[in-house]
Amino acid sequence: MKRTAVWVLAALVAGAGLGSGGARGEAPRRQRITVQIDGETLHLPNGMTFVLVKRPGAPTFAGYVGFRVGGVDSVPGDTGLAHMFEHMAFKGTRHIGTTDWARERPILEELQRVGDRLTRLQAEGKGTPQERAALARRRDELSAQEHQYIRKDAIDAWYTQAGERSMNASTGDDLTQYFVQLPANALELWALIESQRIREPVLREFYSERDVIAQERLMRTDNDPMGRLYEHFLATAFMAHPYRLPVIGWPSDIRALTMQGAEAFHHRYYSPSNAVGVLVGNFDVAQAKQLVLRYFGTIPRRGEAPPVVTREPRQEEERHVEVPFPANPQILMGWHKPTWPNVDDTRLDVVASILGDGLTARLYRRLVERDRVALAVDIDNGDPGVRYDNLFVVRVVPAPGAGLARVNAAIDDEIARLAREPLPAAELEKAKTRILASYLRRLDSNLSTATLLGSTALLTGDWRNLYKYLSDLQGVTAADVRTVTTSYLRRTNRTTAVLVRPAPSAVGSVP
Repeated sequence: MKRTAVWVLAALVAGAGLGSGGARGEAPRRQRITVQIDGETLHLPNGMTFVLVKRPGAPTFAGYVGFRVGGVDSVPGDTGLAHMFEHMAFKGTRHIGTTDWARERPILEELQRVGDRLTRLQAEGKGTPQERAALARRRDELSAQEHQYIRKDAIDAWYTQAGERSMNASTGDDLTQYFVQLPANALELWALIESQRIREPVLREFYSERDVIAQERLMRTDNDPMGRLYEHFLATAFMAHPYRLPVIGWPSDIRALTMQGAEAFHHRYYSPSNAVGVLVGNFDVAQAKQLVLRYFGTIPRRGEAPPVVTREPRQEEERHVEVPFPANPQILMGWHKPTWPNVDDTRLDVVASILGDGLTARLYRRLVERDRVALAVDIDNGDPGVRYDNLFVVRVVPAPGAGLARVNAAIDDEIARLAREPLPAAELEKAKTRILASYLRRLDSNLSTATLLGSTALLTGDWRNLYKYLSDLQGVTAADVRTVTTSYLRRTNRTTAVLVRPAPSAVGSVP
């Protein structure tokens, strides 16, 4: 165990607020604000890392457990599996969610054999109609038998009775994360539930939940204009890297997911060596250490998750895709760029703030206020994930009647201006201050602090890298901004995806 005291150095504008600068554009006077986070880092024998941060205040805590697995770890054929397993993690364990595990278990084992065989036959187009119908009937019979022993939503019920707030989970391209806020006297309950989710999850209601996810995909992607555009955008921007694959999965892959595949996925990625736990709040640290060691420290280590070795080839030409959909036009533009710890990623955060952070940002003033070619514009530096090299993305909602050419011309001009003209010191400091302030705001609550420290540890290998990032950020210069703008935001490195209304005769053909 290693005790740490980490100091966050944040540059805030003194006296005049975030948006003010001197009369001649000189840099505003800056004041150093020091924030201390006292924590203990525990490295368990099975490879799991825990961060314990005690804070004064109400006797509550935020609990976080994250795994370094997401959509980027998919391969064609099992896309959506990381997201599917997140759903399964709420179905309970051998001790939670069942009235009689000894009787439920043989039913579930036969259900897996029958259901997985039916799934494989359907996915491969094999088997006679009679065979598939018989398997479907038997699967439904077994599901009905198993339901006699299921306590639905048991984890939710236990946490609710304990006084939970903000219980949720998320699966992205890089990580899967589980988090909840609880009273301090529920610390052992949290350790029991979360450790069992790693040690012995039970895949109850697998096939019905698979249908739920298929419907979720319809709602979020197939029938959603931005979801449809975003999927085509990533598939065009990334030719090789698995960031091109949808986190929720392709429809055919979702239908082909099996319980056997989900169990193998759990064994591969839900190893404690691939996980980080965080506790933040007013709790007994000595008790927390004992509980962490007792509940999490005894989970067997199951090997190392396989690395993603594919790298995206350098893009040498501009790419463009049009996506027909009966909705108002939208535009996505993305430029390939490195991820952290490459310092250019940090510098491009500053570029993103200058161009797209707020109503005073350059692209908003140009596209929305001056040229009136857009209704909205925003920027994300680091899409769709940040474990691997990613994209600097601009999203634009064009104004009615404004074509892509006018929007492109305005964006190109603002990028060229940023690369060509001297950057006022006040504008640079304002951009860095906005980013720093956003990190300080995340440290305000127990839950946001837990997710920030946990995700930083999972993504970079050490949660203290957050402070190296903040230090690098403060060192960004105007020359750095010009260099990365010129290096990365060039047209041959750009991919553009445009949502367009289909011709009237083709509207009915859009799925």
